[in-house]
Amino acid sequence: MKIALLNVFLWSLALNAGAQQLDYFINHGLSNSPLLKDYQNQLGMAEVDSLMVKAGQKPQVNSTSQVMVAPYNNNLGYDAAITNGGNYASVVDVSQYIFNGKTLKNKYENIALQNQSLRNTAKISGHDMVKAITGQYLTALADYNEVNNLRIYSELLNEQKNILKQLVSQAIYKQTDYLALEIELQTAEISFNQAQSQFLTDVNLLKQICGITDTAQLIPQMPKIEITQNIAVEKSPLFLQYAIDSLKLINEQQSINLRYRPKINWFADAGLMTSAPATFYHNFGYSVGLNMNIPIFDGHQRRLEYQKISIRENTRSNYKIYFANQYFKQVEQLNTALRTNQKNLTILKLQESSAQELVKLLKVQLNSGNTTITELINAMKNLLSVTHNIHQAQLKEFGIINELNYLMQQ
Repeated sequence: MKIALLNVFLWSLALNAGAQQLDYFINHGLSNSPLLKDYQNQLGMAEVDSLMVKAGQKPQVNSTSQVMVAPYNNNLGYDAAITNGGNYASVVDVSQYIFNGKTLKNKYENIALQNQSLRNTAKISGHDMVKAITGQYLTALADYNEVNNLRIYSELLNEQKNILKQLVSQAIYKQTDYLALEIELQTAEISFNQAQSQFLTDVNLLKQICGITDTAQLIPQMPKIEITQNIAVEKSPLFLQYAIDSLKLINEQQSINLRYRPKINWFADAGLMTSAPATFYHNFGYSVGLNMNIPIFDGHQRRLEYQKISIRENTRSNYKIYFANQYFKQVEQLNTALRTNQKNLTILKLQESSAQELVKLLKVQLNSGNTTITELINAMKNLLSVTHNIHQAQLKEFGIINELNYLMQQ
């Protein structure tokens, strides 16, 4: 009865299962990720920054108004020669920097590099999410395989239970043999319940990672995970970030150089300026001119800024060298692990064939009373263990490929 209930449970899972392919979870995880949406919004803000640079180059118009009264007499007040007794002004002024094409180019390059860095960081984050989702999916699949293996094992035990019951009634086997089989069935049921609980826990965690809130059951299917084609290392987002950081430092150095170039802007204003409100209509006017700013000496701040950039470049270079060494070692280790796992998988499949044949022979011998139930149980346990190891080896291969693809994706 209990084994029948196990089958009903698995059948209900299959009926209620929603989308159960790995791609389903990856697509939902990427579309629901608030981090990836954040990067998209930051790219939108960077476009606004570019428009702000362009707007800042246009003539800047301001309106200034002032009413200043400075009462004075023979005993109190500011010097009338300075204040004129008061100032009254309402002026519109306009100004614009000129001959600053290199400065604008530098600003646009800075924004472009920020965009490139954001896109690359978003790509790395996307790869991180794909790797994490794939890993958790494989964990859930391993749990499901364990549940299914224990179900099959329980079915085998239950089948032998019915046969053994008849053999005991015929005095071919003892009642103790039957009780030993009953105990093994109970142990299998406990293991099944534990595996089922772990499976549901890991499925819920998978849905949490993907931002999925539905309660539909899941039957994970064996995914198709293949090694992506090898790429030029410099095209990997993990390495590209170091190249972008180098360009950002060059751009920053150019920005420092531009700060020490002469700056020229033209200006003009028009409006009212007077110290005699009664005759203000005589004091409407305008003015035009040029401003030039030439840095001469800043206490060697420019040199110190260069030193800071040089130190940051040294830090960037050290991180890149260290990362490259670790990267190639990791790829080599993963490829070695993949080859070893594939060899072990071949051996395990041969072992599974032998274990199946042994169980088959022992079943025949049990029916004729030429073996013990303990020997058959041990053989079935061994078959269960080998099947478990095969599933683990298959999933380990997928896990290694998942790691390799993360390192080699563009």
